[in-house]
Amino acid sequence: MPRPYRCWPILRIDDKAAAKLKLPYYNANRRSVTFTLFLLLVLLLLVFTGLGVFRLYFDFDWMGDAADSGQFFSFKIRGGQSLNLFESEPFGRVFWFSQLALVALAILMPLFRIVGGAVLAVLTAIGLTILHFQFAEPVPNIPLEFELLIVLVLFSVYVLLSYIVEVRDRKRVNQLLSQYVPEELANEYRRDPQIYELRGEERNISVLFCDVVGFSAISEQLEPQQLAQWLNLFFAHVSRIVVRYRGAIDKYMGDSVMAVWGAPARSESHAYDALSAAMDIQSEIESLNRKCLEQKLPTVTLGIGISTGPAMVGPLGSEYRMDYTVVGDTVNVAQRLEEQTRKYQVAIIVSDKTAEALPEMQFRELDTVTVKGRKQTVTMYEPLGVEEQMNDIVLNWLKMHKKAMKASKSGDWDLATELFTQLREDWGPAGMYDLYLRGIEQARKL
Repeated sequence: MPRPYRCWPILRIDDKAAAKLKLPYYNANRRSVTFTLFLLLVLLLLVFTGLGVFRLYFDFDWMGDAADSGQFFSFKIRGGQSLNLFESEPFGRVFWFSQLALVALAILMPLFRIVGGAVLAVLTAIGLTILHFQFAEPVPNIPLEFELLIVLVLFSVYVLLSYIVEVRDRKRVNQLLSQYVPEELANEYRRDPQIYELRGEERNISVLFCDVVGFSAISEQLEPQQLAQWLNLFFAHVSRIVVRYRGAIDKYMGDSVMAVWGAPARSESHAYDALSAAMDIQSEIESLNRKCLEQKLPTVTLGIGISTGPAMVGPLGSEYRMDYTVVGDTVNVAQRLEEQTRKYQVAIIVSDKTAEALPEMQFRELDTVTVKGRKQTVTMYEPLGVEEQMNDIVLNWLKMHKKAMKASKSGDWDLATELFTQLREDWGPAGMYDLYLRGIEQARKL
């Protein structure tokens, strides 16, 4: 039996390996090759110009009022040649060593950042100067002044290319940033990045959790590729509306979206913006479902929970990865409220603090519960809209509902049962009012 041999990994010299060398201002990447080729082309043109292989002559004549034609000046560009490469004398060692130094500069400079490139340019200029004075020729093919000018031009072209690439990369980063935060917020970051320093602080915010109802059953029906396509439609629908109302997408968690208002950008209207986004998400759900049907995918039913209150905002993580996020009781409440939408069969549930922050909005009180993982109770509300935009029928139902809730809390079971039964038939949802009626029956037995 042959002895097993040890298979050693093949060492590859790439950007990551080179970066480990810890060279000062080293910045090698794929675009370095493009920069090098461009600088070599510029160098070739400059050398040919210095040698006289081709030259441009500019003539400018000022005629002023002396010209009868009314022409004030003339500007002419002429081309010419004063050197034939195939019939010229040998250039000499100073010329070739100088060109070798310039070629090395054009190749090495793109591997470094601006400061490193500047150091290389200065060293090349010093080397050319020493070369010309140490091994001076009677009549150099290219004067030292012109070679120093070539160094300056190569460095200037490199700086210009770096600036163009930096502007393009910054534009890409801004486009990526706009996928997570509103465009206005991204513009504020660009104008003054120090406005939002990455440090933890307590702040009043509003948190929105949006989740797909019945996701587990739907995921079993779809292939992985279809499931990803379906989730992307859902994420795009929710994210577009969140950004529309100046919210920030905190994270995607499976089939859930967590969005925040009031962080990282401060906002005095975070509760209103969060609720407006939630109501638009539900009101525009039909357009999302049309897209799903067009692609032969299941339709989407959403549940949304919103909570307002204090939370810690800032960076969270370890030395290996940091994430700017929000943590605290307000976040937990929002997630638990979203889970309650199934039980009470309503699309949106907000906390009592959110309702208190929006006195101009009308809400239907659902229940006062102790959510999972929290000792204090929270009163849940369903948002209905601004009173001026609601019809009289809904307003009458809301008055009846408030009367029924008051009767239930005071122990007037007969009145509460009568009103809840009527609301179950006229308004709904039936499942929610069935919960109230079953609760009254249990209270009567005590």
